[in-house]
Amino acid sequence: MRSPTPPALTAASSSPPRAFVLGNFVHACCWRVPRLPQPGETLQATAVHTEPGGKGLNVAVGLARLDARVDTLIGCGTDAPGRDLLALLRRERIATRHVHRFAGGSGWGAGFIAADGHNAIAVHPGANALLGKAHVQRAEADLVRAQLVYGQFETALPAVQAAFATAHRRGIPTVLNPSPWRAPPAALRRSTHTLIVNQVEAMALLELATALGPRQGTSALVAAVRTTLPALATAWPGLQRLVITLGAGGSLGFEREGNDWQGWHAPAPRVRAVDTVGAGDAFASGYCRAVLADQPLPDALAWGNLCGAHVAAHAGVLAVLPGAQDLSAWVADARVPRVRRLRGA
Repeated sequence: MRSPTPPALTAASSSPPRAFVLGNFVHACCWRVPRLPQPGETLQATAVHTEPGGKGLNVAVGLARLDARVDTLIGCGTDAPGRDLLALLRRERIATRHVHRFAGGSGWGAGFIAADGHNAIAVHPGANALLGKAHVQRAEADLVRAQLVYGQFETALPAVQAAFATAHRRGIPTVLNPSPWRAPPAALRRSTHTLIVNQVEAMALLELATALGPRQGTSALVAAVRTTLPALATAWPGLQRLVITLGAGGSLGFEREGNDWQGWHAPAPRVRAVDTVGAGDAFASGYCRAVLADQPLPDALAWGNLCGAHVAAHAGVLAVLPGAQDLSAWVADARVPRVRRLRGA
């Protein structure tokens, strides 16, 4: 059993660590409903709100608020939401030199948020789909100065592949959230250092035929994952870490040590879930910030859990992504759940 290490996010005499984020931007529209609708069913929403969103944008902003220096490659349209994106990035102290504005519309997202906090989301990529290898090459000078590169699948795959290949050649850790889920190509599997997936994505990644529901508990998932890790290591030769987020169950982390894997379970802080949209992106921000601070995997899981829980306990995403002072205060709080090592992992 162990408690998370208090953050030393940026020493007074040092410059902030750098992250390069394969970003994406959607103008998000979310409806609050009593429960998620069934096929063919119409429900009356109790509220609706709009805000800038996208997995990559959320992570970029989250890292910037946690005192990292962030460069992001991102595409948007020539529409009003695209103009708003530029203003948002400037307010968050994120450079806009790798923002590409394409003729036409920006991406759009639609989400239903149930009273219990669960959600269902659909995303239209818009300009995000137009990013490619050439745009990564133009950003290479900033990419190779980063200490971490983060990507996800709401950005066009050619751009993610090109950025990860460059980072891998330079020995820069790459963190991939393969969401929305698709089977990654071999080149990307070779250049991915860390995978972050939720429980549903883990089932697809590990080719587990039986979905493991919350009633079966964390131990059932750990046992299933443990049996598949050797095959995963073969299919993903560059992989060193697998992280699985469990919502209210916290997160699991597995780290490769030669032919063995060490495992950890980090329980989540207890919060009342109001809106789980963006909680996974907040987790990724906290996790990546811990990596940039050279924290070990157990602490990175705990930092991610804290950031994810904070967002889940509030409505919206960007407005409630936590800052460095928030994270430092939470980790110093003796009530933060302890991380435990998994036996036999």
